Amino acid sequence: MSFSQKVLALLKENGMTKAALAKESGIPYTTLDSMLKRDSDTARLATVFRIADALGTSVEELVFDGGDGASISPDEKRILDLYALLDERGKDTVLSLLEREAGHSRVGKRRFPVYDSPAAAGRGEPVFSEEKTFLTVEEGEVPEEADFGIRITGDSMEPVFSDGDIAYVVRTEEIRSGEIGVFLLNGESYCKKFTEEAGRVTLVSLNPAYEPIDVLDTDELRLVGKVVR
Repeated sequence: MSFSQKVLALLKENGMTKAALAKESGIPYTTLDSMLKRDSDTARLATVFRIADALGTSVEELVFDGGDGASISPDEKRILDLYALLDERGKDTVLSLLEREAGHSRVGKRRFPVYDSPAAAGRGEPVFSEEKTFLTVEEGEVPEEADFGIRITGDSMEPVFSDGDIAYVVRTEEIRSGEIGVFLLNGESYCKKFTEEAGRVTLVSLNPAYEPIDVLDTDELRLVGKVVR
């Protein structure tokens, strides 16, 4: 069977729709639908990885007849085996590198992950999940150093961020006083300015209508990342 035939067979076996596969894999529905309708065996490697992950199968099973990987070189097999051991962040990093190094047709564009669960600018929101969507953005549209985006709820970070805006975040374990970050405070997520002065740590809103949040010794505070825009 061809690659597309195998995908369609697995969809049927799993009781899964193409729309569900598109959401699970992070591939735009129109791209996935067009690829399957063309019965294309020339899908980009990064796309194949995403489809295999979403369907719970291996790349070898999708691409090679018999699923034994007989046509794969030792180096290719080692790459596939190592990829399977990565967590979600590692897989995203590998796929982004593959797309960049391959010099694919979307020159000057970037697939950028945005977490669907919000960081609160106001009251706390439950910790955001791993569910995310991918936006195709033009070069320079988001800060180059940003690792992901997260949607903001509330108005406490106005005028910089309004309700529904995307904050662009770089993963880091360090933040300086006066910088804006995304934090988990006692299991709830916040987008706030971090301040540390005379032994007092606070999460500060830019909107003066909101009182600063004091972080006590008994609180659990974790930095998710620093906001770079």
